[in-house]
Amino acid sequence: MGAILKAADSSGAEYPLEDFNLLGRSQDATIRLQDVGISRQHATLRREGAHWWVTDLGSANGTYVNDVAIAAARALRSGDRIQMGSLIVVFDQADGSNREHVQGMQTQVLRTTSLPMKTVQATLLVGDLRDFTRISSKLTAEEVAKMLREWYADCEAILKPRGATIDKFIGDGVFAYWSRTDDKTRTNAIEAAQLLSRPEASHSPTRKWVKDHLGIEVKCHVGLHVGEVALGAMGRGVNTAVGEAVNVTFRIESLTRKLETPMLVSAEFASGWGAANKRLELAGHYPLKGQPDPIEVWRIKGT
Repeated sequence: MGAILKAADSSGAEYPLEDFNLLGRSQDATIRLQDVGISRQHATLRREGAHWWVTDLGSANGTYVNDVAIAAARALRSGDRIQMGSLIVVFDQADGSNREHVQGMQTQVLRTTSLPMKTVQATLLVGDLRDFTRISSKLTAEEVAKMLREWYADCEAILKPRGATIDKFIGDGVFAYWSRTDDKTRTNAIEAAQLLSRPEASHSPTRKWVKDHLGIEVKCHVGLHVGEVALGAMGRGVNTAVGEAVNVTFRIESLTRKLETPMLVSAEFASGWGAANKRLELAGHYPLKGQPDPIEVWRIKGT
């Protein structure tokens, strides 16, 4: 299931893609791009199952797909144009998935199977590596790529055995969900969040090296929420969870920085969990962007 990037200009340059690619001007980048408008560590492009995702790494000038700036991980289809600085490349998935072929007057569309849309109450988790942009500025591009690979592997090793579906990786972050909200599911979600937020639980040699040699501990902060989401296909072959509850979960995770705590859960999560009184304590009520009233959040006791 190979894929390449093709230069949109007359140079004809092609860049074969690995499963994980770091794009930028750095000598250590998987694909080194020479353009003054491109950052040293500009973006990542990775394969997840049958799909490819591009993520901007907080670059100075942004990453654009089909002339639209991306603010989160974006799934790609063959023919999509990616712009970084003044350089434009075209994504080409070589096996033909999601590609339209024009043969005479006929257009053949090869489609992947999509899940039907359904609305469910779900348990949602967002995790994010704190101060990743600042930390990555002290590392080579190769070290950044290694850390992200190891971080993704940690997430999969922690989340999947506890029943979570990893919806997407977003640079240094992860969004996952359970399509259930029972006590066992919420206990699994709390357990996963605690493991993600403990640096000692990571199997990342790069994070250990950063701590030992740079004196920086790479920490993960986590937000948990329960709410209604739509699950299913959002475009050809791309299945995801969407809804206001997803936005709230991301904003709860962002609130962990303000409160200087590694993990926060919403009142909706706490109120339906039988172990809440033993495990959680009220952290207060705080305004969240897009919410008309302050929301109630809880933290793990002792954190």
